[in-house]
Amino acid sequence: MEKIFVHSYKGGTGKTTVAVNLASILSQDNEVLLIENDFSMPSFYNIFNCEPDTYFNDYLNGSVGFTEVIVSDIKPNLDVIFTNKTFDPMEKIMGSDQEWFLNLLGRLMRDLKILEEKYDYVIFDSPPGWHLILVNLITLSNKAILILRPNSYEVNGSKRLLEILYKRAKPRLNLDIYLLFNQVPEVDMIKDLEKWAGDFQSDGIKYAGHINCSCQTSYEMAHGSSIFPINHEFAQSLIKVISILSS
Repeated sequence: MEKIFVHSYKGGTGKTTVAVNLASILSQDNEVLLIENDFSMPSFYNIFNCEPDTYFNDYLNGSVGFTEVIVSDIKPNLDVIFTNKTFDPMEKIMGSDQEWFLNLLGRLMRDLKILEEKYDYVIFDSPPGWHLILVNLITLSNKAILILRPNSYEVNGSKRLLEILYKRAKPRLNLDIYLLFNQVPEVDMIKDLEKWAGDFQSDGIKYAGHINCSCQTSYEMAHGSSIFPINHEFAQSLIKVISILSS
């Protein structure tokens, strides 16, 4: 089972769109579980037009088991765990001590281990920035994709995130970290991207490429389309990313 953690320094990078479409593409030939962990800005209910009876929040609270929050066959080979948009668990999470997080990590490790034969991939759509729950998600993952937009503000912020989170975890974990630029303007920025990526690569961070900003994609998303067909330019860019992750 490959476990991929999709993250960003800040919101608005297209992180969730990448995570959802990554899961959709992988589900063409694999069994995939997509887990929403962005408690502050959940959006899966809107993307998948689904409001289930149980949520990841319920699992965090210990009121239900892990398999009870899985919504099966959202599309062929793709199962999804949703976060409740009407309930904010951050007060509970922020008020929890290290023992609570360690217990949660143990539960997640145990429950995902049980499902190893069922799923080929687990995709975590994480909250942006820094939070203690991210340590659990990183610990569970084999690969991390750090999404950022091509500007110095997000580059510098992502470097800081690497310092306080990833670089501390990486030596102790079997974790490959990839950098992915999203919403790249359709101008010649290749040299800029390669320079920024080179700065990260000195810390062992791999470059997964970039996704161009597209007016057509923005228009489609504004009208409710967030999961794109395999021949769409956004999906084609992610297919290249998947190839790099698999190499």
